[in-house]
Amino acid sequence: MHIADPRQVPSGVFVYTLRPARLAMLTEGPTVEEQALAAQHWTYSQELLARGHMVFAGRTLVRDAGTFAIAIVRAPSADAAREIAENDPAVAGGVFRAEVFPFQPMLMGEWPPEAATVPPVA
Repeated sequence: MHIADPRQVPSGVFVYTLRPARLAMLTEGPTVEEQALAAQHWTYSQELLARGHMVFAGRTLVRDAGTFAIAIVRAPSADAAREIAENDPAVAGGVFRAEVFPFQPMLMGEWPPEAATVPPVA
């Protein structure tokens, strides 16, 4: 368990949200181009994780207008965090819209075992 001191606001931690530009991608299925960009997004996200920029990422499991994904990243500035989000192939390709915010992690428990589906990358 991790509990942050709310008086110590971290620098260099950001969250960005991703929302589908075309909701029908989720409700009716992706186009071939959306599929390709989503695959590139997945690779890009794993590269961010391997390089230590990505702290955590995930998505909601709803397929309506409220759906979104989040990514918690380390970056030296808001501009650098925005660059990380905008360099995502699915953002650059118009599949997702990204919005970046400074972020303060506050509470963190152990990772739920049912969420782990693949072995950690070495």
